[in-house]
Amino acid sequence: MAPPESKRLVGRKVTAVACFDSFGKLAMTMLATCRREGAETTLLLLQLNNRALSRRQRLEIRRIDPKTRIEKHNWNDLRQLCTGMAGEVDALIMGLDGQRSRDALLQLQNIWANQEQRPRLISAYPGILFRFGLEGMMDRSGADLLCLNSADDLALYGRGRKALGLDSSNAVVTGLPILWRTKQRTEEPDTPSIVFFEQPSIPVHPLQRRFLCDQIKALAAAWPNHPVIFKPRTSSIESTLHRRHGEMASVIDKMTRDQPNLRLSFKPATLLLRQCGCAITVSSTAAMESMAMGISTRIVGDLGVTETLGNHFFASSGAIACFGAIKANPFDVIHDPQWLEQQGLQRDGEDRFITALVERLNNPPAPLGTSSHGPLSWGSSDWQKAALRNGGRRMLSSGGARSSQRKRHRTRRMLRSLRDSVVGFGWLSKLLRER
Repeated sequence: MAPPESKRLVGRKVTAVACFDSFGKLAMTMLATCRREGAETTLLLLQLNNRALSRRQRLEIRRIDPKTRIEKHNWNDLRQLCTGMAGEVDALIMGLDGQRSRDALLQLQNIWANQEQRPRLISAYPGILFRFGLEGMMDRSGADLLCLNSADDLALYGRGRKALGLDSSNAVVTGLPILWRTKQRTEEPDTPSIVFFEQPSIPVHPLQRRFLCDQIKALAAAWPNHPVIFKPRTSSIESTLHRRHGEMASVIDKMTRDQPNLRLSFKPATLLLRQCGCAITVSSTAAMESMAMGISTRIVGDLGVTETLGNHFFASSGAIACFGAIKANPFDVIHDPQWLEQQGLQRDGEDRFITALVERLNNPPAPLGTSSHGPLSWGSSDWQKAALRNGGRRMLSSGGARSSQRKRHRTRRMLRSLRDSVVGFGWLSKLLRER
């Protein structure tokens, strides 16, 4: 903790709003940094309809910084919660996905339009940018401070903004916040475990997921003296930002009956990594944590290297391997430390964040946009006015056009879903393919 005389946010109030567990952890991590610099901090967990965080998810968020107060509210309460913040709260961290970042900004610019002082808006990512990277950055481009993972992300953001005649001065490279306080492990566990970290929506196809389950069981059989752990992203009753499948956990659970050293664990990733000797995933951010701790890390290459899988992000990391190679040698560290530092591990990330925040607090805030539309990185004024006039805030979100198209093909989507769920049942699968 910094000495009292060097704390840079003494007397400041910093609040965060967050939906979903990953964004809640991000927001709490940033709030913890602010609190250590003397700020008074509060986290507002905004629940969505039918997607409330579970008790376990809330406990994991609270564990990051028990001294920060947490309040639970509904997403629809955002306007009411933020109305009184001008002149009272110095900074507002938006732990929101892209669509809700746009929605929030449109609401905030209306309620703070005539306020001389307003909270500075901060946005960041809970994980790596391996899909819709520029789109996600543009979604958050209305923030006063956009925290990015790497110089590559900053360069991409700069090119996108420049193409529209805009600058990128609101963006700063702070690295992944979850890695800010991650340290190299100093002691090796006596019997290191092998942990597979699942993702809620990757891989997409059930046949791919079943293949991974079979490979995990075979890995456990090859290393019977080491615990082989499957870490589900969430339990079947918990919500996530991304669509989840869930059946991998149930398949692995059945496999544990025949393979004694294979097991499921819902412990936080940080706890599992303490005893881990090899971390395996398709493209989870847990791989970055594992690498930062100096743990042997493997990115699954059996299914190829593609944007859909997200493992293209790790193409130059040196960690991609097929299960055959993993079974032969799981415990040797093979990833490139230099790649890690270029893509998310920023040793002075906390200091960069606080320095950038203090700079913005000490200068007058820039306009959030006009009352009729958001920042021009969302599109021209004419387009935004037309979108808001015809579809409201949802149409102006980056997913607006896509969401309007989904409704037209509901029956076709249901057939596809049913077909995918019966892969392996030959005659039924064939019948559905002919539809």
